[in-house]
Amino acid sequence: MNTNSHDDDTLREILMEDEKEVSKSIRKKSCLVRILFLLIFLLVTTLGYIFAQQYLLDLEAEAIVRAARTATAVEKSKTEMTIETPDIQQQETGEPIETPSPLPTQDPVLNRTATIAVQLTDVAAFQVTATAEP
Repeated sequence: MNTNSHDDDTLREILMEDEKEVSKSIRKKSCLVRILFLLIFLLVTTLGYIFAQQYLLDLEAEAIVRAARTATAVEKSKTEMTIETPDIQQQETGEPIETPSPLPTQDPVLNRTATIAVQLTDVAAFQVTATAEP
């Protein structure tokens, strides 16, 4: 019986050593896997940030272009209206008649769009101006 208990103790020690070796190898692999997952997460996050910034810059550029188009369209319509109105009235009556001032638009959305367009045009013009570096 003495030999059986000695053999059992020896087997237990061998099993415990094997478990320690297995757990060490698993820990080393898990550390590498954790680092790999962390690097992949950082890469995906960085690329997502870059794509989001690019999308926002594209939207801003499109807004500047649309604001410039809107501003030039509004200016053209005002000049066409002031040029055409006096000629027509003078031809009909022969006497100069005051031209009525244009009425403000009744549509608040159109009014707000025109205001934003002018503001964006001013911002774009400000960004284009060159300043002397200190």
